[in-house]
Amino acid sequence: MAGGLVGKFLNLMGFEEVLEEDASQEEPVLEPVRTYGEHRKGKVVGLPSSSGIGKVVVVQPEGFEAAKTVADHLKSRRTVIVNLEGVDEGTAQRIVDFASGATFALNGTVERVGGEIFLFAPNNVDVVAPRKDEDVALPWLK
Repeated sequence: MAGGLVGKFLNLMGFEEVLEEDASQEEPVLEPVRTYGEHRKGKVVGLPSSSGIGKVVVVQPEGFEAAKTVADHLKSRRTVIVNLEGVDEGTAQRIVDFASGATFALNGTVERVGGEIFLFAPNNVDVVAPRKDEDVALPWLK
């Protein structure tokens, strides 16, 4: 095997220099150890896909069962907007707590968009929102 840069590159690509001594030929002959299409066994590394970045799911829950749906969307790396208008305060608080916990576990972001509208974003989505100086309290905590 050649010790130079070309030899290292060929070795990296899966080819090795094989020196064959032939009585009629004095020059070394380079032959590939494997053919095109054969793969070296190694680690397979998954890259984050961008397919979930553009998807936003809007959920208007009628009960607490929707909290699991929100968490499932977050696990699938989809942004979820939850409109809690029309849900009683106790159920709304439980939904926000559950979805916030799921978002926190996935290193995501939670933002309050409106009075009873929340944005839950996974970690593959950057949320840029202006911060208000006043402390924003949830309507049922007043």
